[in-house]
Parts: sequence; structure tokens; C-alpha cells
Amino acid sequence: MAAQNVDPIALALAPRPGGLTAEDVARVAARTRHSVRAKQEELKIAAARVDQAMVGFFPRISLGASASRLSPIDIPSLGTIVGFRDPKLTAPGPAVVGPCVKTAPAGPKCLLDANGSPAGAAPLKFDVPLNAYSLTASLAVPISDYVFRLSQAYSAASHNEKAARLAAEAEAVQAGADAKITYFNWVRAKGGVIVAAEAVEQARAHVEDAKKAFNVGLASRADVLRIEAQLAAAQQAHAEAQAFEAVAGEQLRIVLDVTSDRALEIGSDVMNAPATPPADTLQALQEQAMGQRAEIRALDETIYSLKQIESVAKAGYAPRLDAFADATYANPNQRVFPPSQTWAGTWDVGVRLSWTLNDTFTTIGVAAEAKARVAGINEQKGALRDGLRLEVASAYADAIKASPTIDAADRGMVAAEESLRVRRELFRNGKATSSELVDAEAELTRARLRRLDAHVGQLVARARLDHATGRDAPARAPGE
Repeated sequence: MAAQNVDPIALALAPRPGGLTAEDVARVAARTRHSVRAKQEELKIAAARVDQAMVGFFPRISLGASASRLSPIDIPSLGTIVGFRDPKLTAPGPAVVGPCVKTAPAGPKCLLDANGSPAGAAPLKFDVPLNAYSLTASLAVPISDYVFRLSQAYSAASHNEKAARLAAEAEAVQAGADAKITYFNWVRAKGGVIVAAEAVEQARAHVEDAKKAFNVGLASRADVLRIEAQLAAAQQAHAEAQAFEAVAGEQLRIVLDVTSDRALEIGSDVMNAPATPPADTLQALQEQAMGQRAEIRALDETIYSLKQIESVAKAGYAPRLDAFADATYANPNQRVFPPSQTWAGTWDVGVRLSWTLNDTFTTIGVAAEAKARVAGINEQKGALRDGLRLEVASAYADAIKASPTIDAADRGMVAAEESLRVRRELFRNGKATSSELVDAEAELTRARLRRLDAHVGQLVARARLDHATGRDAPARAPGE
């Protein structure tokens, strides 16, 4: 008699040593889910953009080197180099102290010697180097960008990185919550196979009872066929339950990223888990969700980032101010006269004020786009808040009804088992029809499924409520 009191469903779903728990599955899914990995790569991109924004604070240094061959050119005659006499000298003689260029016929007159002839006359000639080499270094300091662009751009990149980190966290938490639901559905499927198997065994036993009753004249051939039809239906339901369990098991293996040959065992006590209603009110849980869910905080960081981008865009209304310094070491150096095939170094420093008027009109559109994006994200945040309120309310309602549902399902199964026992005894004595017996069998099967759904459903409701309120999120350091 003791064996008859053993619940086959509870026995089949009892936790096994080393078996899987919902928390185990959630941890694995948070690491292996492809969408989580994709979010982590997006976080790396955002972090790289922060590094790029930091580099913007450094002065821009440019180095260059060039070598070229120039085509020969013909230079026209520019005149004659002559000596000139210092007018302060009174002694006779050429007294040449410097050159001047005498152009013909109307150029400036040059001083002549004592005899009236140009002193030291010589043709004016320049060598034109045909090989050119240069080494250049430039330093540019974007003064106006330090005020209007760089700080805002770095702030935008930093907030965007925080938003990407929160989005990756939210995706990992969502993956864990989905994995828990997948785990419980797999447990439900295994329980469904047990219920279907029990229905088959009951129908098979009733077929034997019907045949015995038929042999002694207490049942008709129609009664036997009716119960045999019930057995066939139970066998079909059992096959469907096995197929569903196989799919649920494969889905769980995909979540765990394991091969199909790995055996899966239950590690959670599903049928004996306490069904405790939520201690907080619905309004308190909704407020908790608004403060805890990473999705909300990710949108906040995105809004901060877009506002900084809008500030950067508006900087296009103002002119640019840059400081610069250049150093050139060239052969020939263009600043050395006359040109010669020798290396020479020169430098220059200064400030440059520039204003591209077309950029002003472009900035109008860019700033308007950034402002519209901020408004759009605000609307998405509002929609998300509404969705979270409904998600919390739905999970809260399921958690509230879990305890009375389990109690009703337990009592219903006890009543269905007793009803079937009585109908079977009456059928054996010819005082009940096969239809009554089949109905009692079907009711017991439904009662078992309702009990299984009630116990698994309360675990699903608890997981959904924990996720909806953000309780399943990892602990954050103060200030994060």
C-alpha cells in the first residue's frame, strides 16, 4: 500500500545529485548566448570611441618627407650685376662696395666709377636645382575645440560607453531570465511525459478490467472498444509528450551550449518549492523596476550622450581658432635666396582663425537631427516604462495566484484519483459504464497536468517577477 501513495510525478522530478538548477542554466546562458556576445562587442566599440575622444585632446603632430625631380626651365635675363660707388667717398677710383641691378633701358641708374663706367659688371644668373628634398614637421593646437568640442565629445563617448555596458548587462540578465523559463519548460515537459505514461498504464489496466467484465457478462463489447480507444488516445498523447520533451531538451542544450549526447538531470526541487506571495505591493515593485532595470539606465546614458553630441554640433556656428608651428628642412629650401642645391632649415609659428560659412548652415541640420534623436530616445524611455509597469503587474498577478492555484490543483488531483478509484470499482461490478470510467481517467490526467502546471508555473512567475523588478541583476558598486 505504501507504494501506491508515492507520487510518480514528484518522484520523476525529484532533484538529482549534480543536476541542473535554474540558476546554473541562467549563469551559463549569460555567458554563451550570441546576443550577449554581440552586446559585448558593441561595448568594445564604445570603449574604443572613448579612447579616440581622449586622443582628441592631444595637439596634432604631422611629419612628412618628400623627394621629387623637377623639370628644367628657361629663366630670362634679368639684367646685369654692377658695383656701385659709395656716395660718401670723395677719393677718386671705383670704390665698389656692393652690387645693384641695372636694367635696360629704363631701369634704375647705378653709380658708376670715376670714369663713368659700370663698376664690376657681370651677368645676373641663378642656378635652378632640379632635385628637391624636404623634411617637415607640423604642430597644430585646436584652441577653439578645447572650449566647444573636445570636452563635449569625450563626455558623449563616455556616456555612450556606459549605455553600451548597461545594454550588455541587460542582455545578459534577459538571457538568464529566458534560460530559467526554458529550464522550467523542460521540467514541465518531463513531467508531462510522466503524466502521459501514467494515463497509458491506467488505460491499459482498465482494458484488462473491461475484458474481464465482458467475459463474465458485466460489460458489453462496446464498453471494451470504448476503453481500448481511450488507451490508443493515451498512447498518442504519450508519444506527443515525448516529442515535446525532446524538443525542450534540445532547446535547453542550445542554451547551455552542449551537444545532444549530454544527459540532463534535474537539480531543483520543483514540486516542493514553497509558494510564497510577494511581500511588497504592486506599486512598490513597479517603482523598484524603474530604479533597478538596466534598460532604463541605458536609455538615460544614451540621452546624456546625445545631448553632448548636440552641443558638439552647435559648435559649428562659431569660427575655429588654431595655433600652429611648422619646421622645414629642405634641399633646396624655398625661403632661401638664391636657391641652391644645399640643405637649409626654416620654421614658422602663428595662429589661424577660420570660418567656413557653409558649415553654419550644415550645423543647423545636424543640431536639429541630434535634438530629434534626444526626443526620440525620451519617447522610447516612456514606452519602456509603460511596458515595465505591465510586465511587473503581469508577473505580480501570477505570483499572487500561485499559492491558491497549487492548493486547488492538489485538492483536485486527490478528488480525481478517488473518483477514478470509485468508478473503477463500480465498473468492475457492472454498476458504471465505460464512458464514466473514461471520463474519470481523462479528469485524473487533466488534474495531474494542472498540478504540474501549478507547481512549475509558480516558479516561472517568481523568475519573471524577479526579472521584471530587476532583482536578478548583478550587484553594482556604489555610484554605478
